Parts: sequence; C-alpha cells; structure tokens
Amino acid sequence: MEDNNKLAGFFKAIAHPTRINIIKTIYEKNICVNDISKELNINQPNTSQHLAILKNHNLLIKTKKGNEACYKIKDEGIIKLIQEAEKLVEKLEK
Repeated sequence: MEDNNKLAGFFKAIAHPTRINIIKTIYEKNICVNDISKELNINQPNTSQHLAILKNHNLLIKTKKGNEACYKIKDEGIIKLIQEAEKLVEKLEK
C-alpha cells in the first residue's frame, strides 16, 4: 500500500498542465525561476509554488545562482514518462 501511495503522489505532483510545462521547459538545462516565469508567461509566485511541489516530490534539483533559485530535472525518466503518456493519450483518442 505504501508504494502505491508514493506512486500516486508522484503522478499527483505532475498532474497539472503548468507543472508539465515546467518539466518540459527545464528539461536538460538549469534554469532560474524568473526565466521559467518569463518563458511560460506565468507570475513568479505561481511558478515558485509549482516548483516547490515538484521539488518536494524529488523531481527537481535546486541550486542557487546568486540570489536566484535555479532548477533542473533530477532524472530524465520523468520527461520520458511524459512523452510516453502523450503518445498513449494520442493513441487512446483515436
């Protein structure tokens, strides 16, 4: 049961369009909060809230660049899972 709860928590963490966009935006690069906000056209506090959820579920690595918090994907399996899910959703819609 515990493993299912962890798995459900993982999917819950990525189960928001903004968080999926954040994951896609920061894939393979270290990017700071303000740059993520600008790129996705969402305000900085909202961006930080979504990043905190992803970080709290161990999906991101946080570093500091001066006064800014920067993030990168902890494991490329996360983006692969999203890509496979996109393919599955497209297939199921046919």
